[in-house]
Amino acid sequence: MSRRIAAGDEAAFTAFYEHWFAPTLALARAASRRDESFCLDVVHEVMLTVARKLPGLADEAAVAAWLGTVVFRRVTDQVRQEQRRRRREQDATAGADELDRYEPWLGLAAAERQRWLGARLEEMDETDRALLLARFGDGASVVAVGSTLGLGADAAHGRLRRALSKLRQKAAEWWHVE
Repeated sequence: MSRRIAAGDEAAFTAFYEHWFAPTLALARAASRRDESFCLDVVHEVMLTVARKLPGLADEAAVAAWLGTVVFRRVTDQVRQEQRRRRREQDATAGADELDRYEPWLGLAAAERQRWLGARLEEMDETDRALLLARFGDGASVVAVGSTLGLGADAAHGRLRRALSKLRQKAAEWWHVE
C-alpha cells in the first residue's frame, strides 16, 4: 500500500486514512493530552506527511511504529510552535508597556530628543558610539559594522546590545523611569 500511496494512488491513500485515522487520533491524544482540536491538527499534519513521504514498510506493525514516531514529533513541534507564539505575543505586549515608560521622552520635540541623544553619545566609548552611529545612523548591518571596526559578527552584536542597554539605562535615569 505504501508504494501505491507514494505513486499518488488516491484510493490507496483513502483506504490508509480510513484505517489509520482513529488510531492516529488516539495516539495524538495520548501523546499530547490536549483537546480534540489540537489532536485533529496533529492528525491532519501526520496524514500530509503520509501522503508526501510514507516509506515502504513491511507490515502493519511497522506502519504503526512509524506513525507513532511521526505523531510524537508532530505533537512536539506543534507544542513548541505554540510556546514560541505565546512568547512573541508576550514580548510584543511587554514592548508596548516599555514605550509607556518613556512617555515623557516621546512628548519632547525631535530637536530636544536629538540634543539629549547626541550628548549621551558623546559620553560613550568611541567604539560603542561608532557602532551605534553606523548601525542606526547609516543603516549598516551588524556584520558590516563589526567588520569596519575589526570585530566579528557575534562580538559586534554583543557590543551593540550592551551599548543600547547603556543608553536605555541612561534614559531611565534621566526621565526617572522605574
